[in-house]
Amino acid sequence: MACQLPSTQRNHIAAVPPVYTQSDERINDLEGALADALIQIEKLRAEQADTQPLSNMPPNAKSGSCYAKMLVPAQYVERSERRIVKEAQEQVDMLPAKMAWVEEQVMVSEEHIQLKVVPATYKWVEERTEVLPQRRKQVLVAPATYKTVVEQVLEVPEQQVWRAGRGAKERVDEETGEILHLETTPAKYRNISKQVLVASAKYRTEVIPAVFETLSKRVVDIPEHTVEIVHPATYKTVRVRRIVEPERQVRRVVPPEYQTFQYREKVADAKLDWREILCKPAFTTAQVSRLQKALKAAGYDPGYADGKMGKRTEEAVAEYQQAKGLAKGRVSIETFDALGLSVLSE
Repeated sequence: MACQLPSTQRNHIAAVPPVYTQSDERINDLEGALADALIQIEKLRAEQADTQPLSNMPPNAKSGSCYAKMLVPAQYVERSERRIVKEAQEQVDMLPAKMAWVEEQVMVSEEHIQLKVVPATYKWVEERTEVLPQRRKQVLVAPATYKTVVEQVLEVPEQQVWRAGRGAKERVDEETGEILHLETTPAKYRNISKQVLVASAKYRTEVIPAVFETLSKRVVDIPEHTVEIVHPATYKTVRVRRIVEPERQVRRVVPPEYQTFQYREKVADAKLDWREILCKPAFTTAQVSRLQKALKAAGYDPGYADGKMGKRTEEAVAEYQQAKGLAKGRVSIETFDALGLSVLSE
């Protein structure tokens, strides 16, 4: 029975050259040309306005209105462009191999040799052991003989001694008249007796034989050794899964992916221009209070709606004009219009 491996399918993706249809190319060309044309129109208008110097007086001024030069921020247009974010690719799907169950004989254990240790065997043997070694002994045959002899031994040697003299011939000193004569005293001896060896003792050598004893002791008969026992290989029949159809590749082309990007493109630089503002008499506490409330509702913090044009209110107006692309520097009529406020009459 054939079956399929439960492994997950593997995908390999390789990039291939982009593939476009003629309609896609035509749409992209027309959209790009239209966007470029609109931008060029805006740029030409801005350039035309920039080439005319700002007059010292506001053009087309209305009677009873006030005007001021304000900084008009740079002008931008929103553009969109369709771009490829992922090129066309070739995806290779790896289809797993198909398997089938088969019966095979597999080796459980290889042929091997076992070394078995055979212990040593022992036996009893009798052995004649020397207890006392052979030795030699001297036996007295005749004792030594001695004799007694007498021997004169010098006790006091012969001496010469000066003694007082008895005549002029023995005078020694003529001045003192002292007379001395030299007298010889004979030596003195004494007799001692001692034993002298006449004949030495006589001995004979006797050989005493060694003494032996018969002993029984345990000795190795067959020493310890190893023998080889050969074990043949063993097998068993098992069911195994084998590949009946190898894995293969399936190739398919993944089309490119597009994404539309929005971005802003500048069509005019920042410049000074005349803008209508609230005249001072019309810039009442009620007008400022309405302005503060409208800014608060639009998400800007002008502080308390106290009807006073303080620093926090001015900062909130500037932030609102910056966010909406309005001319900055004063509270203009167009700021009121953007906030949805109408100017109260005096």
